[in-house]
Amino acid sequence: MKLSKELKIGIVTIITLVAFFMLFNFLKGQNIFSSGRLFTVKFENVSGLAPSKPVSINGLRVGQVKEIKIIDTAKPIHFEVVISVEKDIQFSKKTIAEIYEPGIMSGPEVRLLLDYGPDIAQDGDYLPGRIAGGMLDGLTKQLTPTQAKLDSVLLSFNQTLGSVNNVLDPSTQQDIKAMLRNLNRTIDSFDKTAQSLTATSNSANNLIKTNEKTLNSTLSNANATLASAKTTVDKFGKTADKLNALELDQVIKNFENASKNLNTLLEDINSGKGSLGKLAKDEGIANELEATIKNMNSLVEDLKKNPSRYVNISVFGKKQTVQP
Repeated sequence: MKLSKELKIGIVTIITLVAFFMLFNFLKGQNIFSSGRLFTVKFENVSGLAPSKPVSINGLRVGQVKEIKIIDTAKPIHFEVVISVEKDIQFSKKTIAEIYEPGIMSGPEVRLLLDYGPDIAQDGDYLPGRIAGGMLDGLTKQLTPTQAKLDSVLLSFNQTLGSVNNVLDPSTQQDIKAMLRNLNRTIDSFDKTAQSLTATSNSANNLIKTNEKTLNSTLSNANATLASAKTTVDKFGKTADKLNALELDQVIKNFENASKNLNTLLEDINSGKGSLGKLAKDEGIANELEATIKNMNSLVEDLKKNPSRYVNISVFGKKQTVQP
């Protein structure tokens, strides 16, 4: 069967239109062959949400926004957002569809906050919806305390400026000027004192330079005198050491002579020479000497006890007989 030229043109045109329609929907993010479940969510404000925006669960895209309807039959006006969920994920009717902003540059999207209750959501059911605070809202909340602190700082700064203005009244300015003049006088006095000290130091340096030879000569003489005194002291110390050594040698010699004499005496006693040697060696003489000493001791004791036996005194000149 041979097609006519007009039929061929018509078929190509239809195919081109279908392809263009499919490409257009693809670029919009819509999948015309999608067979996912549809859910409707009510919002009072869609915050710039548009069709074909992603629907995600925990960051994973599972569908898209199919349609946004304006319901103006009731007051106040609200919106019904139809979303499709292509993944076969089971959740309850209490699952919340939340509009949020994932980034500053990206527009609002929808995410499902799943609830796993027993009442499973079916195709065509209504889900509760809410709007999450955007990033700008979060920044505003974070900046609110900072703004309060900044206001406090600005208030303190204003108070400080007011205090400065009060301080800088005409009378206070005159006092400050007088204080600055006194300070300048004090600085000038310090400068003069410093100049005087510098002049004194220069005079001292000149005096030292002028008398440098005399001072060096005096120091040399003093050093020579100290050296001579040290030599004299050393000689005197050596002489004293020699005298002490001579005296010590004489004492040692005397002690050695006495020791020799004592040794000779002991040797004579041991050999029986002399009276002490005979007494030490002859036991008979020693015994007789001991007996004589005992008798003398007895006589002395008896004389002390009975003196009348040995001494007779007569008043009339008659001698009394000594009793034995």
